[in-house]
Amino acid sequence: MNLFYPRYMRPSLILILIMALTCHGLLAQVVISQSDMPVPGDTLRVSSTNVVPAGYAHAAMDTSWNFSALQALSQQVDTFQTVASTPSAYQLIFVLLGGANLAAPRSGSPIPGIPVSQGFTFYKNSAASFGELGSAFMVQGLPLPAKYDNPDKYYQFPMQPNLTWSSTASFSLDIPNLAYFSTHRYRTNVVDGWGSLTTPYGTFATLRVKSTLLEHDSIYIDSLSTGFPFNRNIIQYKWLGKGKGIPLLEVDEEGTLVSAIYRDHVRMSALPFGVSLGADTSVFLGSTITLTARVTGGTPPFQIVWNTLDTGKTITVNIQKAQTFTAVVVDALQNFASAQKVVSIRYPPGVGELDAVPPAVSPNPTSGPVRIRLSGPARKAVLHLYSPQGKMVRESIEHPVNGEINTSLSGLPGGLYGLRITTGDKVVVLKVVVAD
Repeated sequence: MNLFYPRYMRPSLILILIMALTCHGLLAQVVISQSDMPVPGDTLRVSSTNVVPAGYAHAAMDTSWNFSALQALSQQVDTFQTVASTPSAYQLIFVLLGGANLAAPRSGSPIPGIPVSQGFTFYKNSAASFGELGSAFMVQGLPLPAKYDNPDKYYQFPMQPNLTWSSTASFSLDIPNLAYFSTHRYRTNVVDGWGSLTTPYGTFATLRVKSTLLEHDSIYIDSLSTGFPFNRNIIQYKWLGKGKGIPLLEVDEEGTLVSAIYRDHVRMSALPFGVSLGADTSVFLGSTITLTARVTGGTPPFQIVWNTLDTGKTITVNIQKAQTFTAVVVDALQNFASAQKVVSIRYPPGVGELDAVPPAVSPNPTSGPVRIRLSGPARKAVLHLYSPQGKMVRESIEHPVNGEINTSLSGLPGGLYGLRITTGDKVVVLKVVVAD
């Protein structure tokens, strides 16, 4: 057998070329496992944009995806920590009962308009899979766990081309006198490609996972006396590399909205997504004021909805009574942020507050539950109850809803009691009769 080749191409060079091409294919195809997921202590910077080049849906084996033209519109840092560093009330639900071994701080609220604190999302990383177990928050100082009945399985290991898996996850939250929220999510996944991915962060050997999410959300806000159902159909494309923790690139497609989030270098300040309406204020009765929602962080464009059902960055309102205004903002990546502003009524010197709603207690007399109506909206009230002999017998901190407090005076001896209510710099004293 004779091989013919030009005299300038030596046999050793041909062998080197063949080996290089063969090795290229072997190196490009990676296998993703438990060790490639995030670990406590990771701080991973990502950029977000809603300008995504065409070709993101292209799937093939041993191919190249070029997204070097991506330009960041915002940046954030994804942080991961140990589950032991989260509040102990969360650990009972997610660690002891769910097996969580990874947590990530979460600033957004699952229910628009409900302020939360100490938010965390919990994950379980095992040799078989990586999945989300749900999230937990503090609402008015009380823990609120939102744990899925089954994990939302992001990845199955070992992850190789043509692997498929699915999961069904749901949870519901009921916050008395505030809101109700539930979600039901069905996820199907397939590893539909592998190859080389290029982004502004660099070029990497990756596996590509395509996920289809069918989700039904339901929200009911007590203060609005109305609910909103949402049906969502989301397609996610994720490119994963060895030891990178999170996807090197994720493209989300929901209807006509396409957005991307990708690992990146420092290009701008990483601001958390939030919105502010400014400090609470008081105005004269009948004043016309303009409220502005100032958004920080997040990925534009932003959708802003007010509890007045107006949309847009600003609203102009005529104040005829004390009101609380709420703005809910959704960014291009479907992240939520919300803020409230209380507008109360003030009067010129010498003018009595004739139109103000007088505070009252009902029923009065009472043998148990009472409703305390304040003269205007307030975020917090301190209650002191005094016995007929003038001794303080009860003290509590309340969070009024629509200017009202619901509490109970059960278990007290009958008699005439004094109720001292402090809201900010205002103090009101009411009399209430407790019946035997």
